[in-house]
Amino acid sequence: MAIEGLKRKLRERGAEMAPPNTRRRSIGRAGLTTYRAGADMARAMRSTGGILLHELGVRERTVDLLGRQRRLAAQSVPGAVVAASHTTTVRVVVVGAEPDATNRTLDSIRAGWWPHWEAVVLDAPVTGDDPRVVRGASPSTAAAIASADPRQPALVVMAGDLVEPDLFFRVADAFWQNPELDLVHWDDDLVHGDDTSPRFRPEWSPDTLLSANYLGRSFALRAGHWSGFVDARSATAWWDLVLNLELDRFQVQRLPLLLARLASRPDPTPLGGERVVQRVLDRRGWPATAVAGDDAVHLRWELPRWPSVSVVVPSRFNQAMLGPLFASLERTQYPSWDLTVVDNSDDPAKDRWYGTWMDRLPLSVQSWDEHFNYSRVNNVTARGTSGEVLVFLNDDTRVLDPRWLQDLVGWATRDEVGTVGLQLINGEGLIQHGGVVMGIDGFAGHLFAGDRPGGDTMIGHRNWTRNTSAVTAACVAIRRDRFESVGGFDERFDLVGSDVVLGLDMLLSGYRNVCSTGTSVEHLESITRGDSDITVDMYASYWRYQRWLAGGDRYYSPNLSLVHGAGALRPADEPTPLERVLPALGRSYGVFRQSMSEAEAYHFAELCRVGDSIVDEVVTAHAAVEGHRPVRTVNWFLPEFDNPFYGGINTILRIADQLRRDHGVENRFVVLAGPNEAWYRSSVRAAFPELADVPMVFVPSVSDEELAAVPPADAAIATIWHSAFAVARAPQQVRRFYLVQDFEPAFYPAGTMYALAEETYRLGLYGICNTEPMATMYRERYDGTGTWFLPAVDRSVFHPPTEPRRDGPLRIFLYARPGHWRNCWEIASLALRDIKAAYGDDVHIVTAGSWARPEDLGQGIEHLGLLDYRETGELYRRCDVGIALTVSEHPSYLPIELMACGVPVVAFDLPEAYWILQHGVNALRARQTVEGLREQLEKLVTDAELRQRLAAGALRHIDAHHSDWHAALASVHGILEDPVGSSVRQLREHPPEDS
Repeated sequence: MAIEGLKRKLRERGAEMAPPNTRRRSIGRAGLTTYRAGADMARAMRSTGGILLHELGVRERTVDLLGRQRRLAAQSVPGAVVAASHTTTVRVVVVGAEPDATNRTLDSIRAGWWPHWEAVVLDAPVTGDDPRVVRGASPSTAAAIASADPRQPALVVMAGDLVEPDLFFRVADAFWQNPELDLVHWDDDLVHGDDTSPRFRPEWSPDTLLSANYLGRSFALRAGHWSGFVDARSATAWWDLVLNLELDRFQVQRLPLLLARLASRPDPTPLGGERVVQRVLDRRGWPATAVAGDDAVHLRWELPRWPSVSVVVPSRFNQAMLGPLFASLERTQYPSWDLTVVDNSDDPAKDRWYGTWMDRLPLSVQSWDEHFNYSRVNNVTARGTSGEVLVFLNDDTRVLDPRWLQDLVGWATRDEVGTVGLQLINGEGLIQHGGVVMGIDGFAGHLFAGDRPGGDTMIGHRNWTRNTSAVTAACVAIRRDRFESVGGFDERFDLVGSDVVLGLDMLLSGYRNVCSTGTSVEHLESITRGDSDITVDMYASYWRYQRWLAGGDRYYSPNLSLVHGAGALRPADEPTPLERVLPALGRSYGVFRQSMSEAEAYHFAELCRVGDSIVDEVVTAHAAVEGHRPVRTVNWFLPEFDNPFYGGINTILRIADQLRRDHGVENRFVVLAGPNEAWYRSSVRAAFPELADVPMVFVPSVSDEELAAVPPADAAIATIWHSAFAVARAPQQVRRFYLVQDFEPAFYPAGTMYALAEETYRLGLYGICNTEPMATMYRERYDGTGTWFLPAVDRSVFHPPTEPRRDGPLRIFLYARPGHWRNCWEIASLALRDIKAAYGDDVHIVTAGSWARPEDLGQGIEHLGLLDYRETGELYRRCDVGIALTVSEHPSYLPIELMACGVPVVAFDLPEAYWILQHGVNALRARQTVEGLREQLEKLVTDAELRQRLAAGALRHIDAHHSDWHAALASVHGILEDPVGSSVRQLREHPPEDS
C-alpha cells in the first residue's frame, strides 16, 4: 500500500476510534503531541551524527544547570549549616605535586559552607597557616586516611579539582542522617576552561560496575574502607576499590548534583580492568569470564549446567518477520531450549508453513482465538512450557549473535537479578532499546533510542551493560519462579506497558534488572498490533508507574531530559512526567496541603444545605422498612479520589468487591465530581480489577436534579462526611448508610467545616463504623444506630521479616505528612531531632511521603519520598520502631500495618485507641507533647528486650484480630439487610462495659 494510502486509512480508523470533540480524541492528541516533540528532538540530535546535544548547547545548559543548583543551594544550605544538629567532620586527601593546582583545590574547599573538615595534602608543600590542612607523612593515600575514625567520611581529590561550596555539608549530612551508609556519590564536570563535559550517575548499580567504573572518583567512603588504597593516580585502583566494597543499595546514596569540577577522570575501563572484574567474579563464585570489549567489560558465561529455556513468540502469522527470525534462531548456541509460537491469525496456510520449520527448530505452535491481550497471551503460553528460564521475544526481531541465549540466561540465573534484556538495534543500525527509563515521553521510554551504538555520553558509554528499571518484552529473559511469583505479566494491560511493570515488580521484590550489551538483537518494530486502542493501557500505566513518575527513575539522573532517551540535559522549564501525563488523563498534580479557607467553607456550607425536613424524610423512610430486607443493589457515594491503594478508599472498594463476590451485589459508584469515567474506572481497576465494569454516575454540583437522576438502590452508602448530605437528599434509596471511618470533624479547627462534618452524624443514617470506638461515638454521642467491624491488613504486604534483621543502627520510622494537621509533624520532628542529637549513629530516622522540605536539612531525618504500596511493607520490616501519631478518634491503618510487620509502635495516649494500642503489651502510649513522645521513644531506643517483647505482642494481636480482611468484613452484608437487628445483636454480644 502506498504511504499516503496508509496514512489515509490510519486517519479514517483514528476518526472511528476517537471521534472529534471526545475525551478519547483529546487524550490521543496529547499523546501525539508528546510523541512528535520527542521525535523532532531525537531527529535533531541524530542529525549531528549521534552527539547527545548540539555542541553549542552543552556548555550553556551545563552552566545554566550549575547556576540553578548553586542558587537553590544558597537559599537552603547556609541556614541548614547553622541549624545542623551535628558536626560531622569530613577528611579529604589532596593528591598532586603541582603547588598551584593544589592551592586552587584547597581554596575551593575553604570557600565551602561546612566548617568541619580536615585536609591531608600529599606530594605538594602545604602553604598558609590553616590548622585544618596538614602535610601527609606518607605518600600513601590509605595511610593519610588511616588516622581518621573508621566511620568518618573521607574522600580523595586530585590537585586541580574544584569542589562546590555545599559538597562537604551534603556529604557530612548524608552520613549523619543514615548511619548505614558506606558510600555517598555525586555528579561532576571536567575543568576545561570554557568547555564542559558533565557526567551524571545513576543510583547504586552493581552490575553496571562490572562493566565499567561509572563512579569515577566522585564519591566519599567511611574512612575504614580506604584501607589498601595506595595509588590514586591508577584508574584500575579506583575501580578495584569500589568493586571490592560489595555494598547493597541501602549502603549507598546518590547526591544528584554537580558538586565537583575535576582536573581529570579515571578511565572507566582501563587497560587490564577485566582482571579486576575477574577477581570479583571468582570471589563471588560467578561462573563467568570477564572479557575486555569496546569501552566496556562483558561477561562470558560458563555455567556448569545450563538451565532449560522456553522461548515464547506471539505472532499474527507474520511470515515476513518470522522467516528471518527463525533463520537466525537456527544458529543459537544453547544446549536445551524450545520455541513456542502463539498465533492468533486465521490464515489457512499457517499450519503448512510452520511445518516446514519443525525439523529445523525445537518448535511448537499454539493457536489463540481469544481477544489479543498481550499479557494474557504470554502468561497462558508460558504456563504450557517447561523451561526453567522464560524468554519472551517479538516476531519482528532477529538474533545477531549465536550466544544470545547464553548472555541472557547467564545474567538471569544470578540470585540478585530479575529481568534481563539486550541492547536492541533497529533496521537502520541505530539503538532501539538500551533499557527502559521511567518518565521518558511522560510514561516510559527506551534509553539511547535513535543513537548510534558505541560512543561516550553524559551517562557513560553506550556499550556499558547497565542496571535499568525495566527492559522491553521484545526480548526479555526471567527465571520461571520469579515470573510466577509476581503473577506474570499484568493482564490489566491490554497491549503495552506490562513489560515495564514486570521490571518494576522485580525491583519491588528486591531484584535488579539488567540490560546487557554483551550480545545484540535486531528489532525492526514492524506494525504488528493492528487496530488497537491503548487508552486503557495509558491509565493502567499511570497507576503502576505512579511512584516512579513522581519520584524519578533510580537509574537515570533527574538532571537529564525526559523528552527522549538520549541523555540530554534537562531544560529548566521542562515539565515533569506527571505534569505531562496527568492533563491528558484529566487530572492535576500537587502535594496535598490541608487548609480551611473562607472560600472552602462557603463552598461546603452551600453544598450541604440540609434541614429538619430532609432528616425527617430519612427517619420516616427507614421506619417504613423494618427488619430484614434483601440487598441486591448498592449505591456508593464517593468523593473525588486519587489513590485506590491506601486507607479509606481502599476499604470502600474492598467492601464493594466482597459484597459482589460473596453475595452477588450489584454495586454502583456515584462520584461527587466532574465526569472523568476513564480516570476513576482505571483507578478502581488498578486496585480491584473485578470492579472495573461497575456502573458509574457523576454528580459534580450535587444539585437536587443530579441526585434525582441517581438510579434507585436497596442501600446508599456515604463514604466521606460531605457525601452524607448527598445520601440524605438522594431520593429512591431504600435505606441510607454512612461508612464512618474516622471522626472527621477533627480534621478541621472549630468552625464552619467542623460544624458541617459533625452534623453528618445527626442525619439519621445507619452507621457502619470502622472499629468499635467509632460505633460507640455514633450511638452514644449522636444517638445514631451504628454497628462496627474491625479492620485488617493485607498479610501479603504486611508480614514479619522472614530473616533476622542485620546488625546496624536502630531504625525509627515516621509517616511524615506536614500538610495534614492531624499527623502532628511539628511534635514528631522535634522529638526525633532530640533523639538523633542524643544517640547519633546509633539511630537512623526515616520518613516516607511525597514531599521534601529544605528546612529539614541537617536535622538527621532521611526522607525516602513517595513509595509504592508494596514498598511500605518492606520498609516497615527493616524498622525497629514506628511512630503513628493522630489526635483523631480512629488511629488509622498505620499502626496496624507496622504491628503486622513486627514493629512496636509509639502513639499518643488516646482512650479511643486502647482497643489496639495496649501500653507495655504491644505498644507505648505517649503524652501529646514533644517531651512525652521523646521519653517513650528513648525507652525503645535503649531497651532491646522491651522492643522484642512489644514486637511479639504486636504480632500476636494482629494474628488474633486483624489478619483476615474477608472475615473482618463478613458482617457488612448482614448490616445492610438488617441494620437495626445487627446493631441490637452486636450490642448484646459486646455490651459497652466490655468495650
